[in-house]
Amino acid sequence: MRTRTAVGLIALLLICCVPAVCDESAPASAATVDTPATLPSDAAASQPAAPPASAEPASEPAEAAKPVEPAPVAPAPPPAIVVTPESVIKPSNSETKPAPAARPSAPEITPDTDIFRRTPNIDGVVEDGEWDVFYTWTNAGLDVTTYADWDAENIYVAARSNKPIDLLALLDAFDDGWYNGDDNYEFRVLRGENNTFKLTVNRYDSKRAKTPAASPVTPAEVELVEMKGGVKDGAASIELRIPTALIPKLRLGANRKIGLLISARTGSDEASWIASGAPGDAKKCTLVTKKIASLKPLALGFDLRDERIARGEELVGKFHLTNAGTETIDAQSFVIAGEGKAGEYLSSQKVRMQGLAPKKHISHDVVSIIPTDMPLGSWAVGAEVNSANGKLGGALVSFDVVEPFEIELKLPDKPVKSAVKDVTVAVAIRNNKRSSIRGEAKITFPSGWELWKNADKREFCAAGRSVTSASFKASPPLGALGVIPIKAEVTIDGKTVTAEGSFTMVAQ
Repeated sequence: MRTRTAVGLIALLLICCVPAVCDESAPASAATVDTPATLPSDAAASQPAAPPASAEPASEPAEAAKPVEPAPVAPAPPPAIVVTPESVIKPSNSETKPAPAARPSAPEITPDTDIFRRTPNIDGVVEDGEWDVFYTWTNAGLDVTTYADWDAENIYVAARSNKPIDLLALLDAFDDGWYNGDDNYEFRVLRGENNTFKLTVNRYDSKRAKTPAASPVTPAEVELVEMKGGVKDGAASIELRIPTALIPKLRLGANRKIGLLISARTGSDEASWIASGAPGDAKKCTLVTKKIASLKPLALGFDLRDERIARGEELVGKFHLTNAGTETIDAQSFVIAGEGKAGEYLSSQKVRMQGLAPKKHISHDVVSIIPTDMPLGSWAVGAEVNSANGKLGGALVSFDVVEPFEIELKLPDKPVKSAVKDVTVAVAIRNNKRSSIRGEAKITFPSGWELWKNADKREFCAAGRSVTSASFKASPPLGALGVIPIKAEVTIDGKTVTAEGSFTMVAQ
């Protein structure tokens, strides 16, 4: 049974990262562990995990960004660990200055340009704990929150409002300036009749067009983009999944820069987009896998042993706290748990403290089993540090949940002449586990093909975190032409995964 510890929910994430911290272990008396939630019974919960070999001391603590007033969001289970300057309290001796009143006609928008790695569910309903906020807008009875995330193969965009809306997203995929190259895309989701939505996708291509005008992409390209809209509990939502397959040569990874504008409107004219529908207003954004914020002199770090973790294996990491100051910090506890929807799958714990002495460092082990039913994709685990009066800081780190193994067919990528003596194909097996695996690969050719030594099966062994392959050679029958379908089956520990593909035979 998986349980979790309740922590606060804050909507807006505006973070700055800090370096990794040292792996010096804290004395046993520095903190005590309260276990309102335990690791699953099949996890070696009582055994502390080894610290990551690359962990280094932090040079100085992170400084929280200027607070921004978030739009209210109702908490929903599972509670989330989040990282935001709004969640850390100000020192008691600090002066609090009243914020200037926002102009009702034009509220200031400050998006979080650090786009976090997370895989939301595209179902037409933005739920608490599955997205990261880009910015919020509240004006004249309209409340809109926009969202942005990414994973290895997609960029995600969404909006939620208390009124029906249209959605506009402009993407400069390589952040090289709007209308420079062919990586500039416009995504419009407009309301139709009977609560329907219509998606249009345009490309701005300076390489092939004479004027900076939008050109519709092909219907096949539109089909690549997933869009869902809906209404739940009075809130209207629109969600988009933009795959890298749509944009030639785009590869997503940590620290990549993109240009992004997300806007919404309740009207129907171009002037009603909030806060802008102009391509030149796209924000320079950075794709990140970690967010950390804390009050000086507290410095935080959160390191994971692996960023890709196979179902059934352990998430292992370390959470670090350092007091870089000359006075004791009133740190009373910290909570570690899956953030957002990950809280439904990961174990959590609360560690009690009696302050953090000057120049003191604490390093705390984190271990949790990745359940075999946890959906594939990018997730987050987080930590919050609390004093007697409020939050002192937090850290959020992303990781990918993957299958224990994956397979890929390696086939000829060019037409094969019919006069060849034989054709070689291979099955690549990627082992995502830390331990080695053994299994069997089977290949199926069309009738009439003769496999070398009639060997349609091969056994293999793959070391942990490695890729191996099984090769097969077959001779074609006389006159074999056209598309040749191939099927591969790989079985490991009783589980079989199938891959299919084809190559082409042509006349001599």
